[in-house]
Amino acid sequence: MERSSRPPIVASNKNKDNAYKLNLLRSQPDEDWTRAIHHELNIKRRTCTTFIPSSSATNDSDRNANEVPCGCKRLRREHSWHISDGTDPRWRQEKHTKSAYNNAYGYIPNTYAHYIRCDIETQPSILAQLMYDVWKTKKPKLIMCIIGGAKYFKLSERLEREFIKGIIQAALRADGWIVTTGFKTGVVQLVGEAIHDHKVTNPRSHIVAIGCSKWGAAKNRASLILVDKKTATNPTQDATLGESKTFRGQRDLEPNHTHFLLLDDGTYYGYDIGDYRTRFVIEASHYKKEDVPVVTVVVEGGPNTLLTIYQDLSNNIPIVLIDGSGRVPNLLANFLNRTESMISRRGKDDSGVNWKAVIDIKQADDVEKLKTKFLVYADEIYDGLKDISKGSKISKEETDNLFKSFLYCLQPAIRSKIRIYSLDSGQNLNDTIFEAIVEAKQHKSLETNKAVDRKQLLRLALAWNAIQVAKDHIIKDDLNDISSQVKEQLFFEALLLDRPQFVNIFIKLNFDLAQMFYENKINQPWQLKWLQLKRLYENDANKSKERLYLLDKCCDKKQIISGGDLDLVLNKLIGDYVESIYTDTPMDFWRRLRICCQCQMGRVSDSREILYTDYNDNDSEVPDPIEAQNEAREFAYRDLFLWAILTNRIEMAKIIISHMQTRICSALIASKILKSYVSFAVDNESKEVLRSQAEQFEQYAIESLKCCYNYDEETACEIVVRRIYLFGGVSCLQVAVDADDKSFVGQPCCDQLLNNIWYDKMEPLESTLFERIKL
Repeated sequence: MERSSRPPIVASNKNKDNAYKLNLLRSQPDEDWTRAIHHELNIKRRTCTTFIPSSSATNDSDRNANEVPCGCKRLRREHSWHISDGTDPRWRQEKHTKSAYNNAYGYIPNTYAHYIRCDIETQPSILAQLMYDVWKTKKPKLIMCIIGGAKYFKLSERLEREFIKGIIQAALRADGWIVTTGFKTGVVQLVGEAIHDHKVTNPRSHIVAIGCSKWGAAKNRASLILVDKKTATNPTQDATLGESKTFRGQRDLEPNHTHFLLLDDGTYYGYDIGDYRTRFVIEASHYKKEDVPVVTVVVEGGPNTLLTIYQDLSNNIPIVLIDGSGRVPNLLANFLNRTESMISRRGKDDSGVNWKAVIDIKQADDVEKLKTKFLVYADEIYDGLKDISKGSKISKEETDNLFKSFLYCLQPAIRSKIRIYSLDSGQNLNDTIFEAIVEAKQHKSLETNKAVDRKQLLRLALAWNAIQVAKDHIIKDDLNDISSQVKEQLFFEALLLDRPQFVNIFIKLNFDLAQMFYENKINQPWQLKWLQLKRLYENDANKSKERLYLLDKCCDKKQIISGGDLDLVLNKLIGDYVESIYTDTPMDFWRRLRICCQCQMGRVSDSREILYTDYNDNDSEVPDPIEAQNEAREFAYRDLFLWAILTNRIEMAKIIISHMQTRICSALIASKILKSYVSFAVDNESKEVLRSQAEQFEQYAIESLKCCYNYDEETACEIVVRRIYLFGGVSCLQVAVDADDKSFVGQPCCDQLLNNIWYDKMEPLESTLFERIKL
């Protein structure tokens, strides 16, 4: 049977040249892999060298000699060429296996997933280098291990839905890696189905799913072996694996995974790879001095799952238990909740044990401390361990090891690394995972006396959009210890990722937008840093794929590379009565800035409108530095508001307008732009959404105007008709009429203003008195 790491490409003579080019392009990566695998990384496989019959087979006298398996669970004919009979009474892996030339790597047929067979003695750092440098896997912001039940189990419909939603969102938002055992069974099959369902509805989306699997347990692994004269081995080796029959201790690889690390210990069947998965994710998280967060999510599972939890916790990997999924998570969550009240986290208890320090279970004395502390629950824990071990043949010694691992998880210094997700908690799985990562990072910083990297956690929070966890555990109403440069980077990411709540928190915590988008000039007006604003319009690749992103159509798919381009867009969407905002001459900019700086700023009820008055046109006068900075900040709000509306970041625009002082005009400008966008929309649903958004901003302007009018009628009328140089010299009434905002124009304030204009600018008080007399 011909075996290849790639499916063959068949081409007719007519397309021979194209087929040759396609084969050339597709074979090039394999050539690179070959050089890297055999020379640079030196990744090998492991094979049995000595045939020693297994002890169970030698006791069966009626068994055919050709059917007697070796201690590695291969038959004699399934061994490699260089096989010898051993005289040792017992087969041992360290003595009777050796590393050999690697003969299995490439792409899995049909799924095109990357795979490699590798000696289990291979250093995990080498496989991390393979992932990053050879396979060019995107660097993650999160590595999420999912462990648990390896057999069929059933979750409630709601819990299954929340679990799938949580892991997919976590992987997407953090560009995360999902790491599993890689076999199509139990929780891994559920994860694979979740990835498949996501791909169906989002074909452009890509989730990295890595299977750390045992080579000897992979069904049909013979199809993964390369056929080459240099690497050829015994033709019958692995031949039985081409059959469709499934033997005990082997499974199909899950087809929705993107990468497989097939660990070879020289044996067949069974799934045990020890702690290799734990060591691999740790190496991958610290590759090239990175510090990528790692978390393990536990769904159902039996004795082996509990041992894996112990391995991860002892390596400072936080755990998230899915309470209600069955067996281990249920049992551990139950006792974590029940023992919470008896734990003293402040120091030593009555027995003199310091519970702030981790008590390991490798020393008998330490185990006794834990047993004494939780003695009252010992019998219940043992009974629970027996229940989760049903169907597994475990000895008394193995049960005792499970008991010690269980006690290890209950101690105070460890339980802070464990989070419990429950449907009744009121928190989604996504936030629970992020909270586990944050608390683990903070706990580690306390242990090492090193400050936690808030920049990294905030970036992860931005990617995750975990605003509540960020407020409670990271920001804590204080950003003073973060440098201005880092805050600018985080704020910029919040804008591009469309995280309005994060933007709101930054502004409330006195992040200065003026310094970010405008340059301070001594005795001169602040000047716009156009490159900063340009970056916002240029780095919008993801947003531009959305249906309601219509800026490209408005610009005829031309990039906005200058202020003049942006002015043309605003003239097209608002009207040619808008004076240029971004292409002023220095004298024009000076004039407008002085107009703003000379104004009297006041608040009218809750509307916070700027009440501009006449100014003294004195060219020798320079703006007050504080007032100039305040106006530069208002310009920055305007720039961000226009950007948010033009790129259809509606919630972002609502947050920004709440910090502006020219709210009424801003809302009407938004209404006009959104109504103009209707003509560029391609379907009726999009048009209705845009009309609804425009109506929301018109209503916002109406409510703001009502507040002004109820507070001061005369000033409200002035606000409606005054020219707002911040938006190119337009007036609120002018924009409202042009936008056909009839509800706004029909407000009593506008009606009274029009009457005043009709009666040749009569004072509002006179008009009101005249109406009363007439009545």
